Amino acid sequence: MAIATRTVQPHSKWVGRLLMIATIVAGIGLGAMGGALLGGSLPGSGGPGPLTPDNSPILAPAPSGSPAGSPTPEPTASPSPSPSPTASPTPTRVPTPVPTPARSPRPTVAPTPAPPPSGPPACRYDDVLTFHTDLASWRITLMDTVYMLPGSYAPGDLVDSSVAGLNGGYPIRSVILADLSAMVADARAAGAPLGVQSAYRSYSQQASTFQYWVNLVGYEQALRTSARAGHSEHQLGTTLDFKSAGGPPPWEYADWASTPAGAWMKANAWKYGFVMSYPAGAFAHTCYDYEPWHYRYVGRELAARIHASGLTPRQVLWALQ
Repeated sequence: MAIATRTVQPHSKWVGRLLMIATIVAGIGLGAMGGALLGGSLPGSGGPGPLTPDNSPILAPAPSGSPAGSPTPEPTASPSPSPSPTASPTPTRVPTPVPTPARSPRPTVAPTPAPPPSGPPACRYDDVLTFHTDLASWRITLMDTVYMLPGSYAPGDLVDSSVAGLNGGYPIRSVILADLSAMVADARAAGAPLGVQSAYRSYSQQASTFQYWVNLVGYEQALRTSARAGHSEHQLGTTLDFKSAGGPPPWEYADWASTPAGAWMKANAWKYGFVMSYPAGAFAHTCYDYEPWHYRYVGRELAARIHASGLTPRQVLWALQ
């Protein structure tokens, strides 16, 4: 018996140890299986674990010491590369602008007339502004078929012809009043009383007058006996068409200069500052037919010079432009 007991005892010792190891291993296995059941599935099952009443899975608590859940790792922020500084361009030098001098308006230059003895231009019909258009230059303002006054030219010192002892209704400039009155009085005293047929006419009135003659005698003839608007000496206010006092228009005579009043004017008018603008036989110089009734006042001094020269007023005035 004693021998048998010794033999079994060692085996019992090792068997006990094996049983202890198996127990430990089994305990570990059961712990793993329990964890799987609590996580919702068995290894390899692929099925869902226990569900909550709203059918969402019950999540197992995270192991102690670990953060709740597995947060999505935030990407490590890569530092933005600092851009290479752009080199500052060398500024282009802007030249200082030089101011362009403002161009002075070109003055209106009156055409320079050809000096005598070439004389005024040949007869033609043009519309060139005359050299002297101011009211103060009435003595020498050149008026013919070429040179003209503007439509705005209008004297402001007009008086009625009756003030000079003539029939009334015809405006004249007051600057001629003294000499005109003296001439009218002397003509009456000489038995050659004067009347007035026409005096100042404005630009628009002259346009109507010229058209009247066009309608009466035709355009070509009207150019010889009447001035176009702007070209008439009547616009100056210092020119009159005379007639015999109480008589018909002077152009109804064959030659008004053969009447007492016309003859007296032809011989004496220059003494009072009046000159006949369009004498007989001078069409090439005056560009108008003979008009023994058409007198322009230029003042006594200039009238005496024209009378002594034997030239037409247009020729003498041309030299004064």
